[in-house]
Amino acid sequence: MKKMNWKKWVSILGTVVLGTGALAGCGAEEEKVSNEPGKGKLTIMSWYSPKDFAPVLDGFKEKYPDLEIDFQNVPNEGNQYQQKLNLLANSEELPDVFWIRGPITNFAKNGYMKDISEMESVQKLADTYKEDYSYDGKVYAYAPDSWVGGMFYNKDLYEEYGFQPPKDWAEFIEQSKVFLENGIKPLGMFGAALPDLIYWLHDTEGIAKDPELDDKINSGEMKFSEVYSDVMELWYKDCVETGIVSQDMVSITDEQRLDEFATGKAAATLTGPWAIKGLKEKNPELNIGVVPFVGTEGNTYAMGATNIGIAINAKAKNPENAELFLEYMGTGETLQKYQGVTGNFLGVEGVEYEVDPAMEPMKEYAESGKFLIPTSKWTYTDTIDAMMQRGTQEIVMGTKTVEDVLKEVDDKMAELLASEQ
Repeated sequence: MKKMNWKKWVSILGTVVLGTGALAGCGAEEEKVSNEPGKGKLTIMSWYSPKDFAPVLDGFKEKYPDLEIDFQNVPNEGNQYQQKLNLLANSEELPDVFWIRGPITNFAKNGYMKDISEMESVQKLADTYKEDYSYDGKVYAYAPDSWVGGMFYNKDLYEEYGFQPPKDWAEFIEQSKVFLENGIKPLGMFGAALPDLIYWLHDTEGIAKDPELDDKINSGEMKFSEVYSDVMELWYKDCVETGIVSQDMVSITDEQRLDEFATGKAAATLTGPWAIKGLKEKNPELNIGVVPFVGTEGNTYAMGATNIGIAINAKAKNPENAELFLEYMGTGETLQKYQGVTGNFLGVEGVEYEVDPAMEPMKEYAESGKFLIPTSKWTYTDTIDAMMQRGTQEIVMGTKTVEDVLKEVDDKMAELLASEQ
């Protein structure tokens, strides 16, 4: 599952340029250009598509009509966005403004991001939104919203089978088996999101009791296997061996699994608020319900994280225009538009907004902070998340065991932690 996206994925990497020029023009060979703020150029990279982001970007272009904007969209599916971001950072070719997911430790430590702590838009944020994008006491990215998701289910299909949303993990498995027997996928899933059920169990069985578990992995206090072994074994027994997670999911894309859910081929799926608009476009009659994850003891937890943050390149070619963009993003009118794009809950007081009615049950989790996608906590999330995506696919295909994958992650974490010494 997004992870936030927490996961908004498409299958084809594309680059879209708005205005004139291209992002390639911001290479290291160019000199920093000094222009009057609101004139000249601004380069931006985001995983939001130009179509989705248009309401926000169009408002900025109207405010600064003399500004030439190069907007590059790199989708997040298969970790494409983060890979591109890392490549640009290593070659010192980052755009002026870029979106970045947490944790930001490595980017901030390596000097890729400007300290934006004193910007007015940042000062208006609730503390937790600043803390999630802070390093060494300074804020390096602007994240005004949090996404909270869970299990999206087809209310009409559940009613047809006489089901209520599951009260605990055992009931989820029982209901899933009934759907399977009747030719319906219990969950629409895709290859890059196969770890999501593991993260479901990690939240309900681990984080609910010890919120610091992933921090202990980051510090080396606990091995990855010590934290994730039990939930991965339960996932394998209850989901892989039963066929709830099937081999065909390895090659399915995000769009295909949403199609399955929208057309009733899958009874549920794990996602966030960004998916609602597309699902309703696919099937206007789809009756969506959203519920949190349920644990073996009936406890609940939501999937979620502070949303991806907006950062300014510490060596931006157009720093004044980058600051103008960030301040624009912090205005009430723009935040309303941005919230319309993400469907998320805002962390800025005094801004009125609406969420889709289907998301209302999740509001209490957003407000209480009872949500987590563990990838947002891992210091080495780029590496470990990719290993978990690949490893779960190999487990489902039968080429590796849970123990094999856990050992690989433990070994890699030991190597990464040793490199810090």
